[in-house]
Amino acid sequence: MDLLRRLSVGALLAPLARPVTGAGPTAESSAGGSGPVAAAMGRHRGRLRRHPATTVPPQPVVLGGARVVQVDGASCGSTVLLMLAATGDPVLARWLETGELPAGLLPHRMPPEIPREDGTGLAVAPGLRTAVDRLAAAQRHVHRRTSARALCLLPWPAALGTPPWTAAREARFPGVRYHHLPIDDTAPAAASLLAAVHTATLAGTPVPLYTGGDLAHGLTSAPPRHVVLAVPPPDGAPHRGHDTSGNPVLHLFEPSGGRVHQVPVADLLGRRDPHPALGGWPHVCWVLLPRTGAGSPSVAPATGGRHAGQVP
Repeated sequence: MDLLRRLSVGALLAPLARPVTGAGPTAESSAGGSGPVAAAMGRHRGRLRRHPATTVPPQPVVLGGARVVQVDGASCGSTVLLMLAATGDPVLARWLETGELPAGLLPHRMPPEIPREDGTGLAVAPGLRTAVDRLAAAQRHVHRRTSARALCLLPWPAALGTPPWTAAREARFPGVRYHHLPIDDTAPAAASLLAAVHTATLAGTPVPLYTGGDLAHGLTSAPPRHVVLAVPPPDGAPHRGHDTSGNPVLHLFEPSGGRVHQVPVADLLGRRDPHPALGGWPHVCWVLLPRTGAGSPSVAPATGGRHAGQVP
């Protein structure tokens, strides 16, 4: 049974992955987001002063008065990619929250996560009057993008969610590109991978994580089954990104419940039991790590020195 608990797709492929290098963001390289999405992700900051990390209750994420949750059972990945992009793009964040776009916005600056009436230009798809409408439509639009060309020129079956390689292709945050790596949470390399995730979030860069089961939970549990987003901890929080003993803690946005959970990194290594922060699955099995460098995608207009995610 112990062997079966190690046999997931991520565990089988993890030995083939390249080692983690220091090419990602560092805690000194970014100030992180400070706009409505970053604020929504960090509204649990007041609780940090009263509870250690392991007892902070999960906090709901609300944007424009709407709870940010996945619209169906296959859109966890598209919800995570949408919130990832909105954290770093003030135009997208403002549109999700209010439905407004900046005056004079050029078509090539239109966030690709916003569904357009004709697929081009600035005409937004009609009927998106509330934040609930906009969140749902944007999730479905992102899902269509990640399903396209997933198997060479063939689409990915929509019912199977978002594969890690197209998630890495479509993931968008200023100054970084993402690459996908399988992870075996029972192997020594997993600690290095999750440490890199933690470092990136301290630098202000969110990181998507795929979760799933193993053969002990059945054959269909072995592939990646869910996606969550490790988000930057609030800037003003005491012990930022750590518990009161100094141990690293990840802040995980879980899209099926629309909440941010605080989870010690050590609790994600060698797990056997399901965890609510992982969508009810026991393992982190795939990681989309950020890499800094020239040519990283960002369609957001210049923000006049504002931090990523801040609405002008």
